[in-house]
Formats: sequence, C-alpha cells, structure tokens
Amino acid sequence: MKIDPRLPSEVQDLYRRRAAAAVLEQLGTATLWQVSAANGDRMLFDPVARLLWDATSQPNAKDTHKGIAAVAAMKTGGLEHWRLPALRELQHFSTLAFSPAKPGSGFGSLINGQPNVTWLTTEGTWNCKESTLNGSPDAWGALAAVNDFAADASGPEFIALCIERGWKLAPAGPVKDKDLLAVHATPDVRQLFADLDQMTVRLPRLQASDFEDPARGLWELWGLDRQTLDELGVRARNPADDVRDCDVAIDFGTSSTVVAYDDHGRRKLLRVGIDRFWEADSPRNYENPTALEFLDLQSMLATWRKHAYRPPLLWDEVRCSHAALERLEAADTRHAVVDSVLTGLKQWAMRGERDARIHVRDGRQHEHALAPLVARNPVLGTPLAVGADDPFDPVELYAWFLGMHINWRGRGIFLRYYMSFPVTYPEQVRDRILASFRRGLQRSLPATLVGQAAFARFRVEELASEPAAYAAAALPSLGIAPTADGAAYAVFDFGGGTTDFEFGKYRLPADEDDDIEELFEHHGAAGDVFLGGERLLENMAYLVFQQNLHRCAKERIVFSRPQDAADIAGHEMFVEDSRIAATNTAVLAAALRPLWEEGQRDTVIKIRLLARGGELVDCQFTLQLDALNAYLATRIGQGVRSFFIAMRTAFAAAPPSVVHVLLAGNASRSRFVESYFFSDEDGASIDRHAAARSEAGRDRSDSLDERLFDIAADYLAEVYGDEQIPEIVVHRPPTADAVHPGMGKTGVALGLLRLCPGGVVATASASPEAPGREAPFGYYVGRVRRGRFDPVLLQSQPYGAWRDLGQARDRVLKLAYSRSTLAATGDMREGDTLLLQRRLELGVDTEGKRVFVRAVGPHEIETCVAAAAPDADAQGAEALTRISLL
Repeated sequence: MKIDPRLPSEVQDLYRRRAAAAVLEQLGTATLWQVSAANGDRMLFDPVARLLWDATSQPNAKDTHKGIAAVAAMKTGGLEHWRLPALRELQHFSTLAFSPAKPGSGFGSLINGQPNVTWLTTEGTWNCKESTLNGSPDAWGALAAVNDFAADASGPEFIALCIERGWKLAPAGPVKDKDLLAVHATPDVRQLFADLDQMTVRLPRLQASDFEDPARGLWELWGLDRQTLDELGVRARNPADDVRDCDVAIDFGTSSTVVAYDDHGRRKLLRVGIDRFWEADSPRNYENPTALEFLDLQSMLATWRKHAYRPPLLWDEVRCSHAALERLEAADTRHAVVDSVLTGLKQWAMRGERDARIHVRDGRQHEHALAPLVARNPVLGTPLAVGADDPFDPVELYAWFLGMHINWRGRGIFLRYYMSFPVTYPEQVRDRILASFRRGLQRSLPATLVGQAAFARFRVEELASEPAAYAAAALPSLGIAPTADGAAYAVFDFGGGTTDFEFGKYRLPADEDDDIEELFEHHGAAGDVFLGGERLLENMAYLVFQQNLHRCAKERIVFSRPQDAADIAGHEMFVEDSRIAATNTAVLAAALRPLWEEGQRDTVIKIRLLARGGELVDCQFTLQLDALNAYLATRIGQGVRSFFIAMRTAFAAAPPSVVHVLLAGNASRSRFVESYFFSDEDGASIDRHAAARSEAGRDRSDSLDERLFDIAADYLAEVYGDEQIPEIVVHRPPTADAVHPGMGKTGVALGLLRLCPGGVVATASASPEAPGREAPFGYYVGRVRRGRFDPVLLQSQPYGAWRDLGQARDRVLKLAYSRSTLAATGDMREGDTLLLQRRLELGVDTEGKRVFVRAVGPHEIETCVAAAAPDADAQGAEALTRISLL
C-alpha cells in the first residue's frame, strides 16, 4: 500500500494499524498465513512463533552442508538471511494445519514423484511421519528455509509490514482466498482521515464537509502547499484559528472525573468515552469514570512512545472512562477484565518507591508493572519529545483521552486548564499529577499548532481544593449571598477515595477590592484519608469474606486486606497481596455496590471467585446485614465527628452564629449521612437537637435513622462543650436541573470555573500563617498511656508549633502515631492496626528535659529534647530530628 508521504506520519501509521487490525480479524484462527510477493514467491507466516517460512517447492533433496549453502543464497520475497530451521522449530511447524512439513499436506516438496516427509534442520534430517532424527551430515532431506524477518513483530505489525512491501496475504490452505490486503492498496486522503477520530477516541466520523467546506478543513494538513492540497482534494485549516478564549476546569476524581468549560458565561459539561455520542444528556454521563482498559498494551505503548502529538492509538487497544468500565461492571465479563481495567489512577499517583508495584495485565495477558509516578514537566513553549524508554504514565494517558474530547475539531482548541485536588493531598503529589496532565493535555493538541505563537498560552494550573470549588458553585446555587461579615460555610466532601473538610466565609470584599465582587475566605481544612465510597466497599468485602470464612477455607479463596482494616485470626491462610486476592476483592466489592449505594436487603449473594490455583469457583455467601450496616454507620460516624472537631477549630478565632454545612460528593447521598445530619421525626436542626439532648438526657431513639441523628447531636455537643453551638443549616447536594446545574460531583468543576483568573470571584486565606499550597498535617502523634493512644499533635494543626510529648526513659521514647480519625476520640487502644509505633533513640542526656514534637509537612514531623518548648528556630534544642511517618 502506498500512502502519500506528504501526509502526517501519525495519520499514515493510524491507517496502517487500523488496516492491520481489520485483516487480523478476517484471518481469525488461521494457524498459518499465506504470503505472496509481487514476483510470485510464496511464503508462510506462523503468527505464534513469528517465523516466515519459504513455501516454494524444492524438487531436489540435499545433505546438510549443501542445504546450508543453498538456503543462505536464497532471496525469496526479496529477503536475505534465510536459514535452516532448528529441530524444535520444524517440529512445531509440522503440526500446523496446511504446513508443507505436515505429512500428507500436499504442499511439500516432491522427491521421485512422492510427497517428501524428510526435512533438513540444523541438527540433521527430521522425518515428520515417523518422528525420527538422522543426525548424519550426509543424510538427505528437502529444504525447509526459515527467516527471522518478523521475529519482533506481532500479528498486526506483520500485517503492516506486508502492506508496506506490497505483499498479498490470505489464510493458508488449498482454497485460494482473495488477497485480504487488496482493499487497502490505494487509499485516498478521505479514506485515510474519515475514521481518524472514531478509531482513536470514538468521536464522530469526519463528513464530506470536513474536507470541502471553506469554513472547515483539517488541522493535520496545515502547512501543506496549495498545489498539494488541490491534488489531494482536501482543505487544510490553521488550528490557531480554532483556539478558543475559554477556561476548562477538571475535577480529577477517584471514581470519576468531571470536565467543564466556560462558553461565553455558559458553563458546560463534557462527556468522555461514550460510544453513543448523539445520545440525549443524562447528568450521570458527565461523571466520567476515572478508568482505563488495556486490550493490547504492547502495541499501544509502541505507538504512544513514537508520536508526541495526537498519537494514533486504536480504541481496540486501549479505552477510557465509560467504555472502560462497562465490562468491569458486567458480571459475565468481570473476571476476564479485572486485571486489564485500571481504576485507581488517583490512588496510584500517591504511591511511593517503598509501596508495592501495581501490575496491569491486558487482554492478551501481557503484564506491565507501573513504576511510581514522577513529575516530568514539559518546558513551557517547547515541543514535547517522546522515546522508547519513556516510563508509562497512565495519568498522562487518561489526561490525553480527556484532551482529545475537549479539543475535538467540532468544538475547538482550549489552552487554559485549571484543576482541583483533595485537601489532604501533599503538594508533591499534586505537582506530580499536574505534570502528568500537562503532558497528556498538551499531547492532545494538533502538532501543527505547536510551532505557532498561540501555543505559548498553553497552561495547566492548580486553582483550589475540591471542597472550596464546590462551595463556590453551591452557595450561589442555594441562594446564599455573601455578606460583609461573611456567611460561614463548612463543606463535608464525601468522595470515592477520601472525605475532605473545608471551612470558610463567603463575604463581600473590602472597599479597596472593588475589582472583586465575591470572596471565599479560607479558615481551615482537614479530612479523613480513609473515608471514601470505594474504600468502604473494600472494607465491606473484607467483612463479608470474614463472615464466610468456612466457605473460603473449603474453596481455598484468598482476598486482600484494606489498608485501614484489622488483621483476622489465621489471616495468613486467606489474606494475600496477590493478583488473585485483589481480583476476588474487586469482584465482591462490585457485587456489594447495590447494598452500599441503594440499600438492597439481599441476605445471600451468589458470586464466582478465583481459588488460590486460579480456577473459577461458584460461591454462595451469606450477608450479615446488621453487621455490615453497623460498620458503615460507625465508620461514617467517625468522619462526622472529625468534621465537627475540625469545624470548631477552624472558626475558633471568630465563631460564627450560623454555619451552612454543604454536603458534597456522591457518597454524601448515602442514607447514613442523611441520617446523621437530618431528622425525620420532628425536623429539628442538629444544633437545637444537641442543645435539647444536653438538657434532657441522652437516651437514644429506637430506629436506626433517629439513633444516628442522636449520635451526631451528641458529637456536636461534646465538641463544643460549654461553648455556644452555632446554628447549623445543612444543605443536601442540589439535584441537576435548570436552577442547580451541578450534582454533588459536577459542582466542583462548575465551581472551579467561577474561580478562574480574570473573574469577579476570588479566594483568600483568613490566616497569615496558612501553609500556602501545602496540605494540612495528616496525622495524630503522641504516646500510649494506660493502654490508650494519647495524641498531643493533631491533624491539621499549624506547622511549626511545638507540642510536649513528655519525658524519655533511658534516652528512649516510644512515639505513637495514626492517620485514623478514631485517634481523636480517645478510643484507640494499643495494638490497633492503624496505630503505629516508632522507637526514638535520642542519643543525648534527657535528665530534667522533655521531648517535643512539631509538624513540618503533611507526613513529616521534627522531634527534639529541651528543658522547655523551643522557639520556631529550635534555639537551644538538642537531638533535632526530622522523621517521615510514611
């Protein structure tokens, strides 16, 4: 096939690879492929061994010495380096249908008028019929010539080689099939471009108007001269003319990602990875699953590392978002694809060098270990370069998919992108993710734009935390107006991976800030890193496995332990860090999703799991619903209690009389969250209920819903103690309609758009001591006293402030620390799975001195020995030590 070399290389490659995929589908299960060169030479390709065999009849038998010389001189198919096969190669070849070496095939060489069954190999002559080897160099046999021309080529790659060389291709056999490559022999430009977007990201096919309309044209052809365009019968379009002066907001989430853009003041949402492009809108469609499905990882990576801009990936090699998740959610295909669907992109970005590697296994059973994410920032205004040794970054690939949908030729090109992150994500992690998005989104731009002045305006920046962005969308949507003193708000953002808290005041700016009309003043932030919808599902699966250990023991079922779960007795027999264990956990968690999200009451679940040996086993598990619901209620309650503690701390300097609590994130629609914050009995607000219970006693209601409301009220009263409890007004996530355009999830992206530079809405910090972009301190640190954890350094406390740990004994102090919000309750006991301890050997005289600790980073502390609390510069402190708690 000859493709005009003036066309972009990525377009040429895409067509060749797509043609190869179509031919491969027609070849089906053929064990041998017949190859015909233009000069009439015939060859056979074994796609498994990746060897090319000479199929031309050799009427004269030869001995080994003459055979080696004869084969070395062959030029069949215009190829050099033909050789005699090794014995094992010929043995395999002789078993294939229609092999010339197969006795009775009718394709073999003829000796004295009879089909030959004896062939030369490097070890001697092999009799295929009798399966005997004559090792004598004087023994005679027919020539079997083999070539390593395609040794490194997969089936699709070999087909592409055939197309390039103009060879014909058909399944081997007595029936002379037509050349499967004939249809691809002379493609025109429209044929090359027609499916360009469809084959890569399932966007609509190009229409005639894209080639003919003066207002349309192809970005990829910009720069070709007029004569060439006229010869090709197409139009080019300058991509710089389609750059839109619009902001794009991206909420990169654990389970789903939302993309929104500003179209002249109209905020619009984007769908990604939906085949039915013209399907009617549905709010859920805009919550694009943060997922990738790998069907042919090797082929995809070769292309990904070859082309920097708009690499011609095939949808049948890698898929994203809705399409990637469809088969994972289908019970009949879940086991087959669970290894090939990567859903934990955001959590993977958090992993470090000491964490176990994540492995993906594609549909062809090729396995790839993902190296930890590192920041590889592109140089501003400089074209990207890619190479064969580039580490594979799935976040970059996912960002590319988003960018291909954002920068669709039917919509235009966008150069300004703004992102949000969880409160608890350290600055280093956010920078790594930002770098991946910068690369991926830049790679979605047309290569013909890169050398132009407009390209210099490309940027991807962090703008706000996820809960702060949600507040920017929700408060105006709920009719809450800014005031001079500030309307206090508290965001309870219950997402898929974490729960974030954000506290602030929505106020009017000072007189001198007359270019700003609304100001979101940040007063504090905190969060629960283990409380998320997907994490709850993992823990529910872990509990169900425990409830059915007898069945697991009988069938040898293994499973994995969530990071925040406790060990079980005899866990070594059941809990593993293996592919099979992870698969079983993922499959059971998916089956439990209706219980978590919809409250289904089934007490028996039928499911297929993998035994330790890898075989599928039909299992029937009993669900102890009371225990599962008790776990969910207790765990979410811990998050609610932490939220109240963080709220009181955030507003301690200037307590508001009213606080608007905004429930954000799809998990906040949980029936348990609803019960903690709302009462169906008398409609009382939680603050009035807390005051009433403090006065009248604390007997709890009989129903679960009212009991949880009682518990939340007690938490609130306990946190505020003798202080005045502010009026708490709780707002559910708005439903999607004309007035409230965002759901709990989409509201973050829509709020980001309001905060983009150049607008009339801004954010500011109420405290000059705020840590800038850095996340709050994420641990509780202290000691174990009388069997219980006594924390002195708490989550979200200011950096740099020393806390007294107490006295050391024999120059040694045992430090205890935890990320669990249970640590704040005083109920965490020594030996708890989430309570870690570290021995500090101080190395100095501690007589009459005490040990102090302070937070210096989201996961780091400093300790020292001193007679009294040191100053900020640690003057006079001894044994100053920096410690990472990761």
